[in-house]
Amino acid sequence: MNTMSLPVPLRALLFASMGALATAMMLSLWAAASHAEQPVLWWASRASGFVAYGALALSVLFGVLISSKGAGGLLPKKAVMDLHQQWTLSAVVASVVHVLTVVGHAESGVSAWAAAIPFASATLTGPVALGTVSFVGLVVIAASSWLRKHVPYAAWRAIHALAFGVMVLGMLHGITAGTSTASEAARWLYILTAATLAGAITIRVLLALADGRHAEARHSAR
Repeated sequence: MNTMSLPVPLRALLFASMGALATAMMLSLWAAASHAEQPVLWWASRASGFVAYGALALSVLFGVLISSKGAGGLLPKKAVMDLHQQWTLSAVVASVVHVLTVVGHAESGVSAWAAAIPFASATLTGPVALGTVSFVGLVVIAASSWLRKHVPYAAWRAIHALAFGVMVLGMLHGITAGTSTASEAARWLYILTAATLAGAITIRVLLALADGRHAEARHSAR
């Protein structure tokens, strides 16, 4: 996918959003310098987790807009597709960083085996399992997009329908395993993304119902 194919305003929005997420991550790492009791890996794992979740939420949002013909025609469908793919890739990369930093942080108590196999972690067994399943689901969805030409359409649609579940699991993982869940910023992040998810599901349902009515009307007119 070529980012430079996007219109200039959308490229600016994409890079600005990615820059904001990267800045948030860097600020968290910078804060480690003034909190010597917390290792840099702890800050990196926390920051990358938030970046991954934010990128996943944007990926789901743009995925829904693809089905709604580019936000009702306000955006070209190709541009929306490009943004969806970019945020999916960003979510995968940030998730990999999150997993590596959690495993690399000895005090986390999460081994590479526990991060890869659901319910294998002795620490926060359930919350860590939610994150593992969410990550695996994200990788499967991303892989199906990059191998789109080799995946039957019905299977591709079924796999992409899992995106909502992946986001829910990612949210539950962040809430139950995150050390910043009680912070106001984290609460607002989860509230806004939950509202986005609910809106996305509503849009999908309404579009499906509308398509069904149109198909029925065309059939009746024959």
